[in-house]
Amino acid sequence: MSPCWLAALRRSRQYVRLVTHDLVAMLGIYGGTFVVSIIAGLVPLVNTEVFLVGLVRLAVSRSSQLPAIVIAAAAGQMVAKVGLYHAGRAMLELPRGLYKGRYREKLETVRGKLDRWRTKPYLVYGVSSVTGLPPFYLTVLAAGAMKIRFNAFLAIGLAGRLVRFAFLVAIAWAA
Repeated sequence: MSPCWLAALRRSRQYVRLVTHDLVAMLGIYGGTFVVSIIAGLVPLVNTEVFLVGLVRLAVSRSSQLPAIVIAAAAGQMVAKVGLYHAGRAMLELPRGLYKGRYREKLETVRGKLDRWRTKPYLVYGVSSVTGLPPFYLTVLAAGAMKIRFNAFLAIGLAGRLVRFAFLVAIAWAA
């Protein structure tokens, strides 16, 4: 990396640290966790996991705080994912004649891939909500596009995020 990239990276890390500190100072540990998780659920470059590890290592003083942090993080993520789910529902309902050329080909390719996934949508979505593979962001959009029942979408996603964040927070606390 060139020195200008290193300096920009350092500045961005400092900025993120300051914004995170300000959010937690203003909203408290739980409110800050909820807001950061909503943002991270919508913007893939913001990472809830990194925030949680930092929060647990730097700001949590009692283990009794951990369950509420996990719940706030999972709830924030799912609030964001509800919007993405509805975007996915609307995405493939666009009229087939609306797109032309390469966009139409890409949309038809996506429709074909979703048709192959239809046999195991709940399994793939559940695994993704816990492990992040395939990316949870994409499986949420696919769940909407495939019209997975909303209650099932919410229950599976919330349960998976709770497991993921509980595991992560427990490791961070023990370290």
